[in-house]
Amino acid sequence: MQRISFSGPQARALWQPRFERLGEVALAVELEMVRQGRIPATLVWTGYDDIEALTERVRAIGLEAKPVKASLGYAADWPIEASIDEPKRLLDYAFLIGPAPYDVSIAEPAADDLEQTAMRSGYPACCAKSWAGHLRGGGCDPLANLLARDDRAAMPAHFALAVLGVGPVRHAPCSVHCSATRDCSRAFLDLGRELGFIDEIVWLEEIAGWATEASLVNGIAEITTAAFRCTWLSDEGASPHRRLRHTLAAPRPVKRKAASVELVGGTEILVELGTGFEAAGFASPFAMRSRFSAIVWEQTAALRRAASAVHVGCGDGLLLELIAQTRPKLKLYGLEEDAALAGLARQRLGASLPVLGGASLEALATLARLVPEGVDLAFVDPERLGSHEALAAIRVIAKSVIVIGTDRSLRRFKDMDTYAATMGLALLPGRAARVSAAIAAMDRLH
Repeated sequence: MQRISFSGPQARALWQPRFERLGEVALAVELEMVRQGRIPATLVWTGYDDIEALTERVRAIGLEAKPVKASLGYAADWPIEASIDEPKRLLDYAFLIGPAPYDVSIAEPAADDLEQTAMRSGYPACCAKSWAGHLRGGGCDPLANLLARDDRAAMPAHFALAVLGVGPVRHAPCSVHCSATRDCSRAFLDLGRELGFIDEIVWLEEIAGWATEASLVNGIAEITTAAFRCTWLSDEGASPHRRLRHTLAAPRPVKRKAASVELVGGTEILVELGTGFEAAGFASPFAMRSRFSAIVWEQTAALRRAASAVHVGCGDGLLLELIAQTRPKLKLYGLEEDAALAGLARQRLGASLPVLGGASLEALATLARLVPEGVDLAFVDPERLGSHEALAAIRVIAKSVIVIGTDRSLRRFKDMDTYAATMGLALLPGRAARVSAAIAAMDRLH
């Protein structure tokens, strides 16, 4: 989940359209590199509605494009009101582009062939070795290993721009001092000039002189320049039960990204997204994952301060899994009355994250015995609690309670403030967000 903010209105007016243009130029230059044989192939992501245009563009310059992967788009882009009738439109699609015939295994390599695969996609040998090691360790964020490095040398601005999919760095560099990456960058800039992108190359050369700050703290990656700041939830330090998926860093025209999903049947995609969505108050499994992803983002500060959290009515454990991916050291607990969903949650989360079954009050009593010191955060849907006794019991256990807004509740009450007021809850001043909010002490549930 990526957020970009500019330093002011003037910076936005100048650089937002430039970044959009630079993204287009980056794709054009990379396709030309493939056409000229400088790199054997490249992986390009596009939205469903742009597939036809991409394939026609590639075919026009003598290349072929084959779909090899799909990925859920950035969840926060999905509106609450959306009626999701065509799940395929919520996916981004990866196309392997190269001269015919080419080897599609470059996009889904064998575990013992990652370095060679990366080199075939244009990585220098040193960067291919580093990236392969990062993949084998369960990572998939191209800049995570640079941001978490012990070396405090400044990060070159072109390295930082790679996270936006623009600029001359088209792979995951092995270090901020990598001379091979700088050579590749110069070749990219030179080819851009040859193709007539004079103004755009001047912009990139201006960016090269920017001072850049970069950090990775508690799973939140941040890059700051004089013109903009970009933050995203990084995979660095992901929980050990998270599935390992091998992918190569690739140009991605759309500003959306999330966990990869292989091109499989619709049923398997829905299981990946989450089950029990209707009981949880969501229109579809896609909507449930969208809202839960937004909750994790909205409550980033609270999660960063917390050491423990519980989701009351956790369903199949999807929200807890998303929290665990960004805060792997957080002690998490789940409570779920439905035995089947509780079983799915245990399967999703693993033995290290306790999921307690039984009625709400009974499960809360069990949690109180299990964690006598209490938990820092409790995520709850007041509509599912149904009684003031359950909320009171949660307030005894949790230091802070986060109210979750579902499709069902937000459709009825329009926003979190109205929802909370209707339920007799007082929100902390200024804390209401789009789909979640913290409630004040001594609340009661009507």
